[in-house]
Amino acid sequence: MATILITGANRGLGLGLVQQYLAQGHHVLATHRPGSSTEGWKGPAKNASGQLTPVALDLQDDLSIEQCAQGLKAVGPIDIMINNAGTTNHQPLGSWTRAAFIDSYQSNAVGPALLIQALRDNLAQGARVIQLSSGLASIAENIGADGPFEEYAMSKVALNLLTHRLAHKLAERGIITAAISPGWVKTDMGGNDAPTSVEQAAQAIAQTIEQLQLEQSGGFFDSEGAPIRW
Repeated sequence: MATILITGANRGLGLGLVQQYLAQGHHVLATHRPGSSTEGWKGPAKNASGQLTPVALDLQDDLSIEQCAQGLKAVGPIDIMINNAGTTNHQPLGSWTRAAFIDSYQSNAVGPALLIQALRDNLAQGARVIQLSSGLASIAENIGADGPFEEYAMSKVALNLLTHRLAHKLAERGIITAAISPGWVKTDMGGNDAPTSVEQAAQAIAQTIEQLQLEQSGGFFDSEGAPIRW
């Protein structure tokens, strides 16, 4: 039984990953913002062979990150850490605000960075630290340039850079880092027109994480493990 930390785990793709790993019999540390609904966990936690531990966490609150890290010390080594939690504000050019850009950057880049820092001693030898990124973060691909995605895309570029730099900092411990784009998934953020279900995306991502090799550390991949251009 592996121990797997998933942020933003109470809805959308985070919930799908919880269901995936619980069904495989793992111990899932599932984070949620304080006060948010955790109703979605009841079915998976009851019917699966794994173990679910709820963890309150607000990635925009330094004290919450510290308390989360302190509370998880008793759990033991973390084998897989998936930074899934994130936000977007979808403001088109002409309506951009400083607050929206800062909000996305805090949740999508700064929060994960500080959480990894706080939990670095909790990570097992050979652990995997995964950031759920986005194809919108590929500068080379420049996907959705006509859409209202700038604050989100810019924050995910920062998350990708964090992933690349962490690969060097954590290499001595055999820890693999990777940024994975789940693609266009049918979630609250992705909308109902998305071609991929949460279950399909979660299965693909879990398989890709399992197959990652140390020489791939710091890379940017799609949900099937194919490299994405920076």
